[in-house]
Amino acid sequence: MTAIAMTAQSPPASLLIVDDAPANLGVVVDNLTDRGFRVLIALDGEEAVERARFSLPDLILLDVKMPGMSGFETCRELKADWRTRDIPVIFMTAADDIDNRVEGFDAGGVDYVTKPVRIDEMMARINVHLEMRAMHRTLVEKNRRLENEVAVRECAERELSRIRDELEARVAKRTEELARANVDLRAQQRELLESREQLRELGAHMEAVREEERKRIALEVHDELGQLLTALKMDVSLLKMQLTDSELLRKVAEMRELVEKTILMVRNVANHLRPAALNFGLASALEWLAEDFGKRTGIPCQFLMNASEPVLCDAHATAVFRVVQESLTNVARHAQATRVHVTVTRNDAGFELHVSDNGRGFDPAVAAGKHDSYGLLGMSERARLIGASLQIDSAPKSGTVVSISVPFNTHSGKQHDQNLDRR
Repeated sequence: MTAIAMTAQSPPASLLIVDDAPANLGVVVDNLTDRGFRVLIALDGEEAVERARFSLPDLILLDVKMPGMSGFETCRELKADWRTRDIPVIFMTAADDIDNRVEGFDAGGVDYVTKPVRIDEMMARINVHLEMRAMHRTLVEKNRRLENEVAVRECAERELSRIRDELEARVAKRTEELARANVDLRAQQRELLESREQLRELGAHMEAVREEERKRIALEVHDELGQLLTALKMDVSLLKMQLTDSELLRKVAEMRELVEKTILMVRNVANHLRPAALNFGLASALEWLAEDFGKRTGIPCQFLMNASEPVLCDAHATAVFRVVQESLTNVARHAQATRVHVTVTRNDAGFELHVSDNGRGFDPAVAAGKHDSYGLLGMSERARLIGASLQIDSAPKSGTVVSISVPFNTHSGKQHDQNLDRR
């Protein structure tokens, strides 16, 4: 079992022990102190509540039978206060009947140790619940950081939109002046094209920044949080091997199931930010995407690779992956399809990738004229940035085929990455 009383990066964990019989505390306090814990003591329920509110310990060991306020009443008092409700409480009792345990869990306790206290068992339970509390704090902090990052990104996107609107307004004003004055038309047209190119470059830069941020967050979530969850799963498994009580075994099994669900959720979050399969090539990433799409939507999605895998730089592979991802998102939202195919073929000029469905289809010309068709616009822009071409073939009630043609031009891919680095 991993002890977390003290590390090089964190102060020692603090434990509050509540027992009306000081003679019962000596061995427990000595063992906890020897293991690096900071130990606080209270002799009754009222003192325990006051000390908990003032010191905010990391965990409380609470005797059940005490004069005045019982252990169960003390626990309910702690759980009713927002300052102490999240502190885990482990009851200490000589009674080993189920009713007593159920009442303790109903009062808000997380575990039991029986008197006389077995030090090894007590340490195992303390470490498990301290690790769970640390994991909860980590998840809360990660969520707070993600919310802050999303807010910053949204602010940046609003600023980008404002700049784009401002630039477009300036371009429109300049165009109107040219129409009235008809002076130096060619020079003004060049300025217009440069402004549009600046917008595209700015958009490309923002997209590159977003991809890097997704990659960083995905690695952080997968590596750091994943390792902590795996360690917690191993600790829970060790605890299960040490227990014989059926009720406690059931609780530990539930804890293990919860940890496994959390691990799966963390992996899904990391994969949707940036699939790890992209590190092994475009084909692996597209195969994972097709499988994940089928699982999430219930729509069968078949991936066919009718050629050797193309060698692309990371920026190009990511752009192609995002185009396919957006295409599948549109299928799930709008197509009402029952099957989808993702196919890669090769020709003398490069390779082609097709996403086809048997859905209700649409009129591409009508969709392109809509002001809110940002998905199609974004797909076209991604293709243009890597020197590829995008084509959409569809008609009402005839399904849709999205095709992207990528030429063999590795020098262009390297140059594209260098341009993004300079920005």
